[in-house]
Amino acid sequence: MKDVSEKNNACDAKKPKKRKLYLIITILINALVVGFFVVREITSGAFEPQKINLGDMRPWFLLFGAMCFAVALFAEYEKYNKMIMTSAGKLDRRGAFHVAMLGKYTDNVTPFAAGGQPFQMHYLHRRGYRSGAAGAVPVAGFLSQQLAFILIAIVVFIARGYSSVPTVIRASAYVGLFCYMIVPAAIIVFVFLPKAFNAIVGGFLRLLEKIHIIKNAAKKSEAVYAVMREYVTSIKEMSRRPFFTLKLMFISLAHQFAILSIPFFMIRAFGGTGSWWEVFSMTVLIYTAITIVPTPGNSGAAEVSFSLVFSSLEGGLLFWAMIMWRTLVYYSWIIIGVIVVTHGAVSDGIKKKKPVPTDRPLSVALFNDLFFPSIDGVIRTIDAYGREMTKKGHHVTVFCPKSRRLDNLKLKYDIFQTPSVKPPFFNASIALLCVTKKEKKYVKEHSIDVLHAHSPFMMGHIALRLGKKFGIPVVATFHSKYYDDAMNVTHSRLLSKIFVNMVVDFYCRADEVWACSKSTAETLRSYGYGGEIKVMENGVEPMPAGDAEDFKKAARALVSPPDGKKILLFVGQQIWHKNIRLILDTTKALGERRDDFVTVIAGTGYDGGEIKKYAEKLALGDKVIFTGEINDRHTLFGLYMIADLFFFPSVYDNAPLVLREAAMA
Repeated sequence: MKDVSEKNNACDAKKPKKRKLYLIITILINALVVGFFVVREITSGAFEPQKINLGDMRPWFLLFGAMCFAVALFAEYEKYNKMIMTSAGKLDRRGAFHVAMLGKYTDNVTPFAAGGQPFQMHYLHRRGYRSGAAGAVPVAGFLSQQLAFILIAIVVFIARGYSSVPTVIRASAYVGLFCYMIVPAAIIVFVFLPKAFNAIVGGFLRLLEKIHIIKNAAKKSEAVYAVMREYVTSIKEMSRRPFFTLKLMFISLAHQFAILSIPFFMIRAFGGTGSWWEVFSMTVLIYTAITIVPTPGNSGAAEVSFSLVFSSLEGGLLFWAMIMWRTLVYYSWIIIGVIVVTHGAVSDGIKKKKPVPTDRPLSVALFNDLFFPSIDGVIRTIDAYGREMTKKGHHVTVFCPKSRRLDNLKLKYDIFQTPSVKPPFFNASIALLCVTKKEKKYVKEHSIDVLHAHSPFMMGHIALRLGKKFGIPVVATFHSKYYDDAMNVTHSRLLSKIFVNMVVDFYCRADEVWACSKSTAETLRSYGYGGEIKVMENGVEPMPAGDAEDFKKAARALVSPPDGKKILLFVGQQIWHKNIRLILDTTKALGERRDDFVTVIAGTGYDGGEIKKYAEKLALGDKVIFTGEINDRHTLFGLYMIADLFFFPSVYDNAPLVLREAAMA
């Protein structure tokens, strides 16, 4: 066993050395390939350099060209950042930048610019992403880039017209555009006509096998199907969040527009003429035409073909303009890629936050945008966390917006009130999205171990900022159907979906995501969240200590039910999503048949006024009693006890505490 262990240790020690050796060899090969084409471009004799009079140049246009490259670089990074957040449910800016630059680098040093995806998948696997995310992200990135260029090319080809361009260039452009469309078209056929796709691919590969170009056509077919399945999986993942897909396309279009605009600024910088549209459309044509050239970065063909784009410049100026253009659209990606590959070989793992201690009581901060004296399921859950954890010796602090209503509360855990504003006609204060010195000082002095966000809004984002500042893990619990909430306020599906996308982005930035039930987790999944979700069900607190008869007496004093009448009880927020309309309609229908009951509705909510108006419209009169908010737990449990039937037909809640409390009472 000792010999085996020593042998394994020796092998492990050799692995980093082998990786460095492979890395050095890869970089040297790439440097030789790219260097060969650089020397070929400069020494081809097609364009002789000449001295430039700086007074004749327009440096601002050089700056604009550099800014276009910066936009393209940021767009490429942001695209992968959004895709990783969506598919893996994690914010990993460093990994997003690395995988984006790795893709551009490998595309630019491989024939047909087709080598990026395998390297990106390998990198994401090494970085700890599951197979689904590691496969979907590079594929989605490739497809969005392809589709963005195809869309631009089609529009330009139709609008521009190229009658003055040589026939060879035009023919090459049409062939190139066809090649760009092959993969998206194949995916469409694969999705909608799988049998036809299998027949076409199988027949083509068998033909190649017969003429001895490939071996084992069946194995090759399965490899093609596997790749297509990855593409389809990626598209399905994207389609679950249509607004995310539109955002991805917008980012890809921004990248393409920035890259395709660089020649215009280089021409103007060196004294050339031509409108942006003229240069841009010609650039699109040439890029499409040279896509079939198999050299890295289309070297050779790019320089000759792009002389048409730069035709307003003369010999020496043409040389410098094209060198600057090639530096921005080609060599810069390679330089950044080499740095990323070299650095990424040393550090691949996602930066870990401080581990949660297990050998001592914890110091926990709970965050929510609403707290006492308001009452809802989330507030009661937070209160239960605070009381029960404090009993067990942990230190708990609830962070919530500042409110005078909190000053007189006597709680067994701490309250930290953050700066807030009280909008007119609004029942609660809204926290300001800022992290104050007092908050930082409090977190540091109390050695907070875990930040637990119960809201994806202002207080949740404050938790994220504190977590990033101090390296503290952030847990985010998903409680509510936010799409329904947004629809109730905006009455717009578009705005509600945009709102939900923002909510999902919040949960992607948390270190761990909890849901209070399986159905709640499925709701978050349906919104487009692709990361891991831990189901952490809300427990039910024991009934408050005391005499049950006293509880009942307090409840009867609150609602004053007529003698001998049965009680039909609902407890919860007064919002239509709780299906309160059904309760009132039932009360109306039942009241027409019998007169021995009364419906009690306990709670408040933003639809409270409309709900009472609806009860008046039904002429329910004393058939329904609205108690308002009940803050005293003794009275609430007394109400459960005197009720004959608990009626909770909500289509909004996933794991309501009131159902469990009613059952317990």
